[in-house]
Amino acid sequence: MFRGLICILAFPLFAWAQYPAKPVRVVVPYPPGGGADIVARLVVPKMADNLGQPVVVENRPGAAGNIGADYVAKSAPDGYTLLLHTSTVAMSPALGKLPYDLLRDLAPVAHVAETAMVIAVHPAVAARTLPELIGLARKEPGKLAYSTCGNASPMHLAGELLKMQAGIDLVHVPYKGCAPALADVLGGQVPVAFNTISNTVPHDKAGKLRLLAVASSSRSPQFPALATVAEAGITGYEAAIWFGLFAPVNTPREVVSKLNGETNRAAGDVRDKLTAQFYDLRPGSAEEFSAFVRSEVARWSKVIRDANIKGD
Repeated sequence: MFRGLICILAFPLFAWAQYPAKPVRVVVPYPPGGGADIVARLVVPKMADNLGQPVVVENRPGAAGNIGADYVAKSAPDGYTLLLHTSTVAMSPALGKLPYDLLRDLAPVAHVAETAMVIAVHPAVAARTLPELIGLARKEPGKLAYSTCGNASPMHLAGELLKMQAGIDLVHVPYKGCAPALADVLGGQVPVAFNTISNTVPHDKAGKLRLLAVASSSRSPQFPALATVAEAGITGYEAAIWFGLFAPVNTPREVVSKLNGETNRAAGDVRDKLTAQFYDLRPGSAEEFSAFVRSEVARWSKVIRDANIKGD
């Protein structure tokens, strides 16, 4: 009887030691072609190689990423259904009632990568630096407008954070996507853009757009001449788009640990491909990513509350 009890208690440990024993799904809660989808389709094939089982990307778009997130949150906590989400997952809790609770229902697994947002202007704008743009905004409060990829998007929140920290008044013009938001700045209809570095750098090099600062805490390795907002005088300012892997809460610690290690290794294997598209790796433990997610929820919840931002 004692021997049988030992076998029963040991079975779960043995079972998880064999993980994965079947294909794994990585849900991307956005349509194909977006940032999260690109990261997934670069990293996931290497994860499959490392794990020794097929790993399939499944797009489940809708409701600003919340449909896919809710699906994974309600999936079995066995490591076979995962979520690759963006920083919007840490903003959504403050924008309205959700069918899941990020901090209670999802377990952070790995902080895969980040990409920078930038502040850019049309060449006709009389500002060659961010301090000069801030000076213009202070002279004519409420006259300068900035475009973003959508209401309550990371770009919108980055813009509101700058307004609060710099003490300026800019008019927000949201678009349904980053491409149309950038097109109207290129056309001169809107003077300022908060957009991604990958979208804007080609236009800066062509002289059709002027990049003033990168919103991240550190300079972009791919565009090192571009100063950060903090370096331009707004101390403590930081806003980046990050990508992370999550599992349903109560997924065994051994599985989370294995997924964390293999995700970090897979991202490292495709570092050059990620770097070429302006993604920077953020390797670390699941515990470090969990602490980061909690800090992001607290930080952006305050910005959303203070700026009175409402979700669509």
